[in-house]
Formats: sequence, C-alpha cells, structure tokens
Amino acid sequence: MTVVVCSFTGWVQVRLATNPDPTDEPRGVSGYTFALPGEPDLDRIVRTSCPVAPRSHGPAIGLIVGAVTVDGVAVAAHPLVGARIDWLGAPRFESVNEIMMEQGEEPLAPFDVALTHGAFRLRRAALLDPARPEATVYDVSRAQLEPWRASVTLGDEILREATGGADPVAFRVARRTLLEADLARTTDPVARAGLARRISELRNVDPDDHRTASMRFIERRHYALDGAVERVDPDGWLPGLDTFAPFACDVVMGAWDADALSAYATGTLTLPCH
Repeated sequence: MTVVVCSFTGWVQVRLATNPDPTDEPRGVSGYTFALPGEPDLDRIVRTSCPVAPRSHGPAIGLIVGAVTVDGVAVAAHPLVGARIDWLGAPRFESVNEIMMEQGEEPLAPFDVALTHGAFRLRRAALLDPARPEATVYDVSRAQLEPWRASVTLGDEILREATGGADPVAFRVARRTLLEADLARTTDPVARAGLARRISELRNVDPDDHRTASMRFIERRHYALDGAVERVDPDGWLPGLDTFAPFACDVVMGAWDADALSAYATGTLTLPCH
C-alpha cells in the first residue's frame, strides 16, 4: 500500500451572521458581522473559490496543494503540487444558533471535496449516513453528527502562519489604516458607506472582544470521504488508487477575519493507493 498525502493551505470566504443574530439573518443586525451597502445578503456558504463581493484588502480566496508526500517522503515535483482544492455543494457551518451544536464545534456540511489540476479531477464526499447518501445534518441522529464535531483550542500558530504575526489587535489596526486611506480618496456614496461601517467596527480593539479574540480560535475537523468516487486521471498520476477505502481529509481553520468575512484553512487529503 502506498499513501499519497496532499497538503493544502489558503483562505475561504464565510459570509455569515453571528450571535445573537439568528442563523438565517440576511444582513447582520445584532452580531458583529454584516452585509455592507451594495453587497448581496449573507448566505453562510463557505467558498473556496469565486468569492461573492470580496472586500478590499482581504485575503485572496482559494485552497492550493503546496506539498505532496508519498509514503512520508516529500516529492517536490509531484504533478499534484499546485492542484486546487474545492469544497462543493455550498457547505455551511451548521450550528443553528447552538441548537445543532455549540458554535465553533458545529459540523461543516456537506463536505464534498474536489481535487483538480489541469485535466486531472478527483471528487469524493463524506457521508453522514452511508445507507442514505442524500442525508443532511437535519435528518440524521446526534450520534451520526458527533464524528463531524470540531475540536476547538486557542493559540497563535494558525494566526502566525496565515498573517505572519500573532497580534490580532495589530492586524485589525493595520486593516483600519488601509481603509481610512481608501475612504479619504473615495467619492462614491455607497462605497463610502461601506468603508465607514468597516472602519467603525475595526475601531474596536478590545483584545477580549469576539471580533479580535476569534482570530486565535483554532478549529480542527476530520472527515472520512466515503462516498462515490469521481476520477479523471488521463496521465496516471494516482496509479492504483484504492476507491474502496475512505480518503481521510483533515482540516484546521483559524485566523477568522471578521472584517473580510474569511478564515485561513490548512489541511491534508490522504489518498491510499495499491
């Protein structure tokens, strides 16, 4: 058995309302996230590409394979280095205001992964109920949800990796400075309204405020991709891929950017081959 591990990193967009707003609040009223003037409604979708109304000075959205190992040995020239990882099916964090699960620990569902590079494509989803591939978080038991629960810790390692620094307050102050400069030269009234709202939120530099403290939250999730496999591998990059065994996908998320509605993600996709 040969094990190919694709390590990926990047940023995802998450346009969602936050407590005490209800989960389906479309604009953001009582929480600390909101849709700006001129932006479409919040939809909670975790996007790994094609961000909706991306905000200025926010990170570029996308997950890219930066390294590949084969049986633990790095293969710098592996053809899957540079491949794109996408999470398909409009995944959302399913907390439902902590009814489904505690905020931060809630499942990210559906979890349907595509790995693409040129003509190569590999896609497989994790199933909440293998006997019912169509099952969602709303119609499975709590026991079936538990393996999808995230573990949450506090730390600086993901923030450092994502931003190069470990001070959330300094990160937010730097963003505010950029936006203040933008506001000074912007004349469009809708754009000015959006910039003013962002600047107002970024003036909150209380390190214990959720806007700032959440940058140090680290969420770890593990998925066993056990659904049907879709594969197009014209050049034989994954010979002997075992499509009967589950593919493990581990994801770590952090550095939540409440201003740009985005989060940093890093992880691995493990592919067993004969």
